[in-house]
Amino acid sequence: MIPTLGMGTAPIGNLYRVVSEAEARATLDAAWDAGIRYYDTAPHYGFGLAERRLGVMLAERDPACEAIVSTKVGRLLMPTHAQGERHGFVDADPFEPAFDYSHDAVLRSFEGSCRRLGRERIDLLLAHDLGRVTHGDAHPDHLRAFLNGGYGAMRALRDSGAVEAIGIGVNEVAICDELLDHVELDMILLAGRYTLLDRSAERLLARCADLGVRLIVGGPYNSGILARDLNGPLHFDYAPPSAEILRKAQRLAQVCVDFAVSLPAAALQFPLRHPQVVSVIPGLVGTDQVADTMARMAAPLPEPLWPALDAALDPDPPLKGLAMLQDDARLILLHPDDNVLICVRVIEAGDILPSSGGTISAREGIAIGHKIARVPLKAGDKVVKYGAPIGSMTADAGTGDWVHMHNMKSDYISSHTRTALEEGA
Repeated sequence: MIPTLGMGTAPIGNLYRVVSEAEARATLDAAWDAGIRYYDTAPHYGFGLAERRLGVMLAERDPACEAIVSTKVGRLLMPTHAQGERHGFVDADPFEPAFDYSHDAVLRSFEGSCRRLGRERIDLLLAHDLGRVTHGDAHPDHLRAFLNGGYGAMRALRDSGAVEAIGIGVNEVAICDELLDHVELDMILLAGRYTLLDRSAERLLARCADLGVRLIVGGPYNSGILARDLNGPLHFDYAPPSAEILRKAQRLAQVCVDFAVSLPAAALQFPLRHPQVVSVIPGLVGTDQVADTMARMAAPLPEPLWPALDAALDPDPPLKGLAMLQDDARLILLHPDDNVLICVRVIEAGDILPSSGGTISAREGIAIGHKIARVPLKAGDKVVKYGAPIGSMTADAGTGDWVHMHNMKSDYISSHTRTALEEGA
């Protein structure tokens, strides 16, 4: 039902900045022309603005209603004279959102969305932003209203054929587990919790597999930190990243550099590697973002990249599947055939490093995530990591020397695919 790539529409609802009608329409047209056929929206996005803009495009480009559309319930839009920035949206439509998960409010919200979208039915209807982090002390009341009223209204809409599937659209893992204890869901749209950087939904995915619930992953860039190879101002979950998050992102970025791949491409493709994830939906605004998204989605990424990214996310022991070579865990061996070791804690020049029953003297300081020679290497030798060549030496290196772009080249990256590795095995 759901295509593997969709478009989140919060940005064209004037999230954080004013987006002109022309830019919003150009974005939607570019997405349609690129083949995107799944669009996720909500009354909250610009207080109806995103739904209206999407509805205008679909009326002209999709009269047969072939595109998949998901929208949300849980807020009612109340008229207001307020202007400027409200709830992160700038100069949006003149309404104020009010949380209401009751039976009648869900039906009213659904009717309003259908009117703005110009559709008689909705493919996927999601209860929006339930959760204790979102609502604080009001969470029990909102949850009770949903379980006692709003959920029943969603079930009735599905049973009548007005909605194809129902679920929740949230940012919190805990509320997913809480609701799965009580109700049946077809889909969960979870933003920011199953990404290259944040794996907090891993156990939820296992539970969903047992229950037959599929996931759509929103926020694959964690609100920006994974979107631009760590260039420019950085945000994680809509706020400046903590020092720990920044360090993790830097380690992920370095692995991507080592493999000569794009960090944003890895971030976009990562969620789809899990069989329970049916779609990933980055928020898009501007034709350039559409083009970048399509290129990232199509980028070939080597299979050994993924275990390297897993290891970089948490380099502290114990590390899954990695052989620890010393008590203080500054070096790890990723594969018995490797001729390089990976630094997981900062090494200073002159440090004596126990390794494989002997010692290595570090000739220079080595940063986390970088490689050092396990054995003497000569110019032209293959550099073997994860049991496969990732490059070749351009200069000699002694045991303990830093192996990086100053003395190697990544001329084996193009062959670093699952097929090539299997054929070479």
